Amino acid sequence: MLLLGLLWLLACAVATAENGTPATGTLPSTRIAVDAPEHRQPTWTSPAVTATTPGASPRQPSSPDAAPATTAAAPPLAPGSSAATPGAGSTRAAYRAPPHPHYHLHSAGDERRHGPYFEDGPGPHNVTARVGHTVLLDCRIGLLQGKTVSWLHRRHDALQLLTVGRQEYSADQRVTLSFRYPGNWRLRIEYVRLRDQGLYECQVATHPPRVLRIYLTVTAPEVNVTDDKGHLVSERYYKAGSAVELTCVATHLQGPQEAVVWRHGDATLTTGVSTNVSDEQDSMVSTLTIERAQKRHSGNYTCAAGGAASTTVAVHVLNGEIPTTCFF
Repeated sequence: MLLLGLLWLLACAVATAENGTPATGTLPSTRIAVDAPEHRQPTWTSPAVTATTPGASPRQPSSPDAAPATTAAAPPLAPGSSAATPGAGSTRAAYRAPPHPHYHLHSAGDERRHGPYFEDGPGPHNVTARVGHTVLLDCRIGLLQGKTVSWLHRRHDALQLLTVGRQEYSADQRVTLSFRYPGNWRLRIEYVRLRDQGLYECQVATHPPRVLRIYLTVTAPEVNVTDDKGHLVSERYYKAGSAVELTCVATHLQGPQEAVVWRHGDATLTTGVSTNVSDEQDSMVSTLTIERAQKRHSGNYTCAAGGAASTTVAVHVLNGEIPTTCFF
């Protein structure tokens, strides 16, 4: 028994010498070394953000041999965000968006909210007036906010300033500003004439100016005087004792107030005049007849359609011979 114990001690000593592990009652444990890669946090660097022209090449490192081996490329920065370097404090890279042009677009709704705006819209609007009547051109403005209002008249290539604010600049006394509270900058034109026709602009002194355009059309009858052969005439020569016959043709008439009348100078003629109304009832033919013309019958003869239109013929009654260049 003692011999067996000595043999067991000897075997343990040999095993210890070979493996360097003390013998125990269990089998020696085996360790497997696994060389796992080290888990390292990537090192982030803050790229310098520089405003460059789109399409330009990015800025290169100062040394071509200094490419970092352990530096990972930073993801693109979102607008308004910043990147921090782990373990290196709170370094921030400011993001600056490229400049963009600013445009201010105003719809009709924006103008009504912010003003000034034209209550009837900027036009163009069409207004028709009869010659000799009074016409009113309305310019209703909301949210004027103290801006200045002006009226201008464009006719052919001419531009005429009529009013600025409450001040009138037209030399024509027929044209006046007739303001109506709270915001109607109305233009009034009395005894409208054909020359008043054209484009009128109501302007608000904003930047750029806001403009209301109104085109005024003036209508009037047409009056012409012809001789017995139907030729238009403005001057006639007659021998004393001969018959005088002048015909007035008036068209585009409106109502009995535009009835055709003849005047000799300032006197209205009631004898020697015959009048016919056409079937259309907007035109009229009136004939003036003098059986035996005398020297006293010389002068200007005017055919007028009320106060809307007229034309005048100069009549000469001669006792001697009539010039050959004159027409009978």
